[in-house]
Amino acid sequence: MADSDLINDVGMLKGQVSALSLVASKLDIIMDRIVDQHDRHIAKVYTDMENRRLETEGDIKEIHDRIDMVLEKVQTTEKSILEKIESLRDCVTEHNREERKQLDQLLQYKWMIAGGILVLSWLISHVKPDTLGLFK
Repeated sequence: MADSDLINDVGMLKGQVSALSLVASKLDIIMDRIVDQHDRHIAKVYTDMENRRLETEGDIKEIHDRIDMVLEKVQTTEKSILEKIESLRDCVTEHNREERKQLDQLLQYKWMIAGGILVLSWLISHVKPDTLGLFK
């Protein structure tokens, strides 16, 4: 009975070994598929990361260009404002010069009138009306 049990056991073991070999080969196929799928996912992740890096670089370049454009506009505006201020300063200076000239003329007229009034007052106070023959 030992020989027939041994033959039966060996036959069963052969069947189990071939079943295990079949399962192992199927597991190898599944593992290869999982590894391939994993490699595709990793490649996709790297591709996405590279695309995002390129997009970020593009965005940074666009922002830099916009900053340069705004800076150029600010400099142009500043130059224009400075020119306007200088023009305004010249206009104010000329206006002040004209006002000063007119004020000097008014002061001259005022002193001439004040002098005329003084002379007229002196004449009126020192000249007697009957010497002129006005009140006869």
